[in-house]
Amino acid sequence: MYDSRAPYDKSAAMWSPDGELVQLSYARKASERGAAAVGMIIDKKTILLAGETLYDPLVVRPDKIQEIDEKLFLVASGLSTDSNLLIGQSRILAQQHRLIYGEKISVRALAQRLGDLMARHTIQGGLRPFGTALLLAGFNPVTNDAELFFVDNGGSYFAVNAYAAGSGNERVIESLRKEYKVGLPIENAKKLILQTVSSALGKKETLTEKDLEIRILTVE
Repeated sequence: MYDSRAPYDKSAAMWSPDGELVQLSYARKASERGAAAVGMIIDKKTILLAGETLYDPLVVRPDKIQEIDEKLFLVASGLSTDSNLLIGQSRILAQQHRLIYGEKISVRALAQRLGDLMARHTIQGGLRPFGTALLLAGFNPVTNDAELFFVDNGGSYFAVNAYAAGSGNERVIESLRKEYKVGLPIENAKKLILQTVSSALGKKETLTEKDLEIRILTVE
């Protein structure tokens, strides 16, 4: 079947008549094929992050949840090479901020800078959009309140209380809209994530904590 978008996917900067950046749509599809990742703010001082670690008995499982700076973490879903590049760039940006300003970078500032980088890849010739989406988690350097940000493939970013990226993300997000609320006990939050991810991925049996990398972040 002929895809009417095909003539407009030759460049990341080319608009289709429908107002779509086709290469960016392809990149979002790539990130949605990645391992599932979920983040939620439990309360003002606690964040729960979870990431599916695809299992192969011949391969040492990589860490899905990556530490960027003190109490600042990133979970990426999508093309692993793109994810690794953005993780490395995140650490560079965090250290540059420390050297220039003498303080840790905020979650919002890091989300903005990564968003700028990812956005440039949709408008500059010879580049392509990143095939990965990001969840950033940490604590506000002034108030110490928990913060969680989602960064889209195209560079758009926004603060969230709970969100998902990767495989089954739309179904997980829909479940979180119905079931999530601030102040959930940690064990209930873990159970909610395991159930929603299992359902979104079509698992016959509910996933356990052995199937997901789960990390609880606290401000202390």
